[in-house]
This record gives sequence, structure tokens and C-alpha cells, in this order.
Amino acid sequence: MTAVEHRPLLVVGAGPAGLSTAIFAGLHGVSALVVERRPGTSTAVKATGQYPHTMEALRIAGVADRIHELSRPDRSEFSMVLAPRLAGPVVRTLVSGRELTMRHVSPEEWCTASQSGAERALAERAHELGAELRFGTRLIGLAQDADGVTAHVEEADTGRRYRIRAQYVVATDGWRSPVREALGIPLQGRGVVGQVLRVLFKADLSEPLAHTPGAADSSRFAAFHIGRAVLFNTEIPGLYGYFRHLAPELPEGWHRSADGVVRQIAADLGLGEDLPLDIVESGETSIACGVAERFQVDRILLAGDAAHVMPPTGGLGGNTAILDGLYLGWRLAAVLQGWAGPDLLRTFETERRPYARLLVEQQFANLVERVAPELRDDDVPEPLPPTVLAFGYRYPSGAVLTDPDEDGALVEDPASATGRPGSRAPYLTLVTPEGVTSSTTALFGAGFVLLTGPAGEAWAAPTIRVAERLGVPLTVHTITAEDFPARYGVGLTGASLVRPDRFVAWRSPDLVDDPGARLEEVLRAVLRR
Repeated sequence: MTAVEHRPLLVVGAGPAGLSTAIFAGLHGVSALVVERRPGTSTAVKATGQYPHTMEALRIAGVADRIHELSRPDRSEFSMVLAPRLAGPVVRTLVSGRELTMRHVSPEEWCTASQSGAERALAERAHELGAELRFGTRLIGLAQDADGVTAHVEEADTGRRYRIRAQYVVATDGWRSPVREALGIPLQGRGVVGQVLRVLFKADLSEPLAHTPGAADSSRFAAFHIGRAVLFNTEIPGLYGYFRHLAPELPEGWHRSADGVVRQIAADLGLGEDLPLDIVESGETSIACGVAERFQVDRILLAGDAAHVMPPTGGLGGNTAILDGLYLGWRLAAVLQGWAGPDLLRTFETERRPYARLLVEQQFANLVERVAPELRDDDVPEPLPPTVLAFGYRYPSGAVLTDPDEDGALVEDPASATGRPGSRAPYLTLVTPEGVTSSTTALFGAGFVLLTGPAGEAWAAPTIRVAERLGVPLTVHTITAEDFPARYGVGLTGASLVRPDRFVAWRSPDLVDDPGARLEEVLRAVLRR
């Protein structure tokens, strides 16, 4: 093992978090090397669906249109319901796309691409942005020092071993992460709370699904919670996913034969035993709740399931993995390109770990309510609205300069948010002088953005000079919309500094005496210069 490759960034794992990290680092000029032990992107029965806040991130990434194509426009409407059997009747609607629109806080719609389809789209985009993806390549060891990390890898096909020398490594290698274990970082939380069987099968379910138009022909995404089972359709008509909680009341080993699986699917869903079911794929996995005690050890960082694992009930696991890449990618690029100090990376854990703990417990509460009521205890939290979980989470500390009256709240109602530092920049519709409708959201993602009030033009020139001197990508926009001051909590001459990940880093209610000097102080503090 003599060959050594030198790379600025090595990503271990090509799932949603790893591919997203490579994309967002690439958007900011850093090409990642991604190694993945699997021969390609996932084909397994996994999550379906992208929340609007994830679609905002994918819009920045330049991949949103591909996700929409995978979803098909007619599959943006969806239903998740409780029923005693597949043929109904529907007892309760848990989630409906029509009821859960988030257009009051985002310009994006829900999408319903499967994780396998989304991973393919993410891999294509990562490659376009300069990332190199090496599938069939297994990490066999890591060693770090003050100057970088040395990774030892092995090619599955040839057995060839070589070394990769990287300045930083991001481990996105799953919830049983070998990297996390090698670093000695424990998962904290409830641990394994159950086992689930995941099955992909083909069948003609048009008759039992007649009560939900679009479910059988896949023109509408639908998921049915039936006792301890969940059935959902895929983008392909006649192809379905089935999740079954492996409860102790069933015979031992029933799920280890195709005939046993077919019989149980028919029994769970209330189907006739003579209905043909063709099993395409079947596998068992654990349901776990946990958050890594640390997200970083020196030059190695954790993201995705390696940092936090949660039940699938609620669909936020895969979405959060993609967003980890958004929040981490720009930080890595900033540090590697020299416009931020290394300590900026530590703010990833500061900001994301409390939110991960919140999400894990919220998804566990969904599991208890929908599938496993026997797991209920006194610590199960009350559910938060999906809009709050997606758009209302906050970072009371981290790469932000908070207001003097910061209350430390972890969540807020995004519909009434006023742009406090540490919160997502409020969505505000804009209309150009030519009459073209846009939004503040469309301004974010390429770098820092300073939004000034209608009379705040004096911020522009000194801010740009400071950003150029510090090498920080930054643009300035004067917002003339009447509701901007109220929505962003600044006066007519005030300003709000928004990070590349759409979060407010700092704001000034009014124009200050020396805006250039003040912005330099702010940027140096936020970027740990």
C-alpha cells in the first residue's frame, strides 16, 4: 500500500447526507472525493418524499427540477391515513398534502420521489459539480494528526489498497457508523426500539385501493397505516413498499421465507390469499433512536444517520440527512478556502445537535401513535406541527450573533417569525420593477447576503469592500417591499445578514455610523476569523 492521493475533502458514504455534502461543498468551489462500499446508489425500500424545506435546499443545489420529474407533477398531492385494512374504511387522515401546504412560508411544494431515485439525482449533480464518486470502495482505517487525515481504503473488485490524505473527512456511513465507533463516540438516546421488515413487491391492488383515487396508478402518493404495517405506493404503478413492525406475537422466523412474507402481507392488508404478490426485495432492519454524543473529533465530522438515527415515522430522517449537507457544505468550503477559521466547523454540532435530539423524539412520538403504542412512556413528547419542525427550528447559538434579548427558544412559529438571528430568513414575496414575482428565498445560497431596508442603501458600498477584502462571497440587496422591516425585525435603514444556508446570522435595526467596520466585526465573529 504505497500510493497516496491528496484531497481537500473526503466523504465516507454516498447516501443522501454524503452526496448532499459533496454537492454543497462543490457549489462553493471545493471538490470532494466520495467513497462508498456499495456498488452503486441505493435500490432498497426506503423513504419516499421531500419536505418543502428540503426542496428549497435542492433548489439551491440545482437538482430540484430532477426531483420534481421523479415525483411527477401529479404526485405532489399525497395522503397518509389510518385504516383497519387496505380496502378501508379510512378511520383517520394523519397527513394530507392539501392540508399540509407550506406555501405561506416557502415557495416550494412537497415532492414524492423515492430515496433511491433521489440518490441517483444527487449523485449526478455531485459529479457535475466536480465530486468524484468511487463506489465499491471500502474504508478500512483512519488516522488523523494536526495537519490532516489519512484514510486507508480497499477496492472491492480488485482488492487494491491505497491511502487518501485529506484535510477533512465527513463520515456519513450510516447509523451503525464504523467511523463513529472507531472514534469512540456513543449514541445517546432510546437505542433500538424495534425491528422492521421492509418489502418491495408487485401486485394489482386497484380493487382494494379504489377508495383513494390515484393510489393504484401511482398518480398520487399514498401511505396506509394498518395495525403494525405500513403500505405505500411508489412512482411505478403496481410496485409497492411494505413496512412491518416485527412484533413478538408473530411466530419466530415467519419473515425469513417468501411464502411467509406473502401470507403476512395478505393478512395485514386484508387481501385474499389468492391475490398474486411478487416479492422483489425483502430485508430486516432496526428502528433506533439516538444522537451522537459529538459530531466532530478534530478533522473528522459526522453527518446524516452517523450523527442521528430516528424512526421513519414522519419522513424526516432522509430529509434531515440532505439538509445536513447544506449546513455543513458551506462551512467546509469556507474553512478550506480560507475565508473562515477552523472553529467555524464546530458550530455545526452546536447548531444541529439540539435539533437532532428534538427530531428523534418527535419521530418516536409518531411511531408510538401510529405503529407501536406499547412503547409509550411518560417521556413521549407532544407532537409539533410539521411546519414548525421544517421551518421553525432555531439556532440560539452557533455561527450567529444573537439579539440582546435572545430567549434561547429552539422552535418558533415560522408564520409569525420576525427574522431573529439564529432563525430561518423569513419568506417574503418580491416583485421586480418589471412585474416579475420572486421571493427573498431566491436570493440565498450562493454566499452571504445582506438585505437592507428601503432606505438602507448606505450599507452597500462599504459592505462589498469589506467582503472583498476578507474574501467572503457576499451580495447586497435593498428590499423595498413594505412588509420587509416588520418581517425581518429591522427599521427602514436597518439590515439583516443571511448565511449561505438561509439562516439569519445577525441584524442591525438601523444604519450604524460606520457600516463597513461593523460588518467586518460581524463577519469575523460569525466566521471565527
